[in-house]
Amino acid sequence: MNIVEQIYETVKDLPERQATEVLDFAEYLKAKHPTSPTSSMPSEEARKLRAELRAWVTSQPEQPENASDFICRLRDEARD
Repeated sequence: MNIVEQIYETVKDLPERQATEVLDFAEYLKAKHPTSPTSSMPSEEARKLRAELRAWVTSQPEQPENASDFICRLRDEARD
């Protein structure tokens, strides 16, 4: 049983008020320590993918923004 299943098994029979407290705490932790999309990816692999993306973006005709700005915009849009 993984951790998510263990949490579910522990919380499923709690009264609504206590289950809400658990949910509030979990949401607090998630907001306090947001995970990045590449957090589970090895840094070398992430570096290679960023380099490939930059190369692809710069190879495209008539780019209204440079590769770094484009990547930053994609990151910002993904967070929203």
